[in-house]
Amino acid sequence: MPRMVVIGALVYDLVFEVDDWVQPNAAVHARQLTLSPGGKGLNQAVAASRLGACEPRLLGCVGKDVYGAQMLAALRAEGVCVRYVRQHPRARTSIAAIIVQDKLPAFVGAPDASRRLNKAQLQAGLADLQAGDLLLLGFEVPQPLIPFALELAKAAGAITVMNPAPFFTHEYFALPYLHMVDMLIPNIHEAQSILQSDNDDPQQLAEDLLARGVSQVVITMGEAGSLYMDSRGSQRQRAYRLDTVDTTGASDAFVGALCHCLIQGWATARYLDFASAAAALCCSRPGTMSALPTAREVQALQREYRGTPA
Repeated sequence: MPRMVVIGALVYDLVFEVDDWVQPNAAVHARQLTLSPGGKGLNQAVAASRLGACEPRLLGCVGKDVYGAQMLAALRAEGVCVRYVRQHPRARTSIAAIIVQDKLPAFVGAPDASRRLNKAQLQAGLADLQAGDLLLLGFEVPQPLIPFALELAKAAGAITVMNPAPFFTHEYFALPYLHMVDMLIPNIHEAQSILQSDNDDPQQLAEDLLARGVSQVVITMGEAGSLYMDSRGSQRQRAYRLDTVDTTGASDAFVGALCHCLIQGWATARYLDFASAAAALCCSRPGTMSALPTAREVQALQREYRGTPA
């Protein structure tokens, strides 16, 4: 059976829902506080596991502290393989404060352990990759590790998927490894940052990314759905409409769902629809990992929407 390996951060999230943004020299009280394991790598691995992936493997780093221990325990309970998650003896587990106002999140991150991932870990965690397996990685790890991991995966014949998030800098830096990416999954802003373009036409952005060497592109567009493109053409996927509570984690639900379906050999239209439903359910709940849906919940939403006009 094909395996899924995720390289990314494990971050303990504190999600504050507020009525107003915090201003200098002022304080606000949160309507609700959710504490949850998070980080894009963790969320994507858990999303895939809840949707049916068989023991997805996570490569990352936490500290030897209470937050790291809680996340490892939560991952094991979710069926995620944590054999290659390192507990760094001197680093603090990464923490994020997520402030949600009017259903939109802002982030304050304090990364530490997540940045301690190293090549030795990657070599160990990717040593048994085989053709048909899938490697998913993002921008939460040091940039020099990304082409290193891609080279290992391509040499093994694995499928390579990149979610270029979070894109912290607006300054230009070249991504010379895009030719090793089988599928790139950015949002509009991430696509613009990669291309150094202010064009907001997803069709043109996808074409330009393909011209950079990527084999397939899926651009996520929030309420506007998503756009898939490869050398043969493009497909659009509508978004599922649910009452939005918190969009935090929705992109991770989408990416984790898509990757799980991809290694099962699903057709493009089928996995785009499934991933879109997973993202919508995540938006309808507070928190990050705690908001990720199960396969049964996604299938129920798809049945409910079947036959509904786009």
